[in-house]
Amino acid sequence: MGHMMETRTKVGFAFLTIFLLGFAAGALSLSAYLRRVDPTRQPIWTIKFNRERYVGELREAVGFRPEQMSALNAILDETREEFLILRRRLQPQFEEVRARSRQRIRGILTADQQPRFEAFLKQWDEERRVEEAAASQSKAPERK
Repeated sequence: MGHMMETRTKVGFAFLTIFLLGFAAGALSLSAYLRRVDPTRQPIWTIKFNRERYVGELREAVGFRPEQMSALNAILDETREEFLILRRRLQPQFEEVRARSRQRIRGILTADQQPRFEAFLKQWDEERRVEEAAASQSKAPERK
């Protein structure tokens, strides 16, 4: 029994580690959510949320009536706004985790790996900046 729990704890830690490494790489799971709620405004999140498809399939599955659709869209708009507010509030903490991770990685590098790592980070961050700038150019179409 205890062995089973210990194994599950180890597996849990393994997942947590992978999760945190994902953070370090900038692939935030929160981001995946945000990308889902508003694919145009969020830059490089891995999971794209197709709102039109979601609404279409939801309407079919649940049987939304036309008069319920505007209420549904209002809810989804508010949800997107809430996620954006949450993202802005949590951004500094994500940055802190990323910075700490990079610092720890620096600690395991050899002298000749150090400059290569810094060059990698410079390029990685620049690509992210470019993608985010491009994403903020293309705003979501206004919903009437």
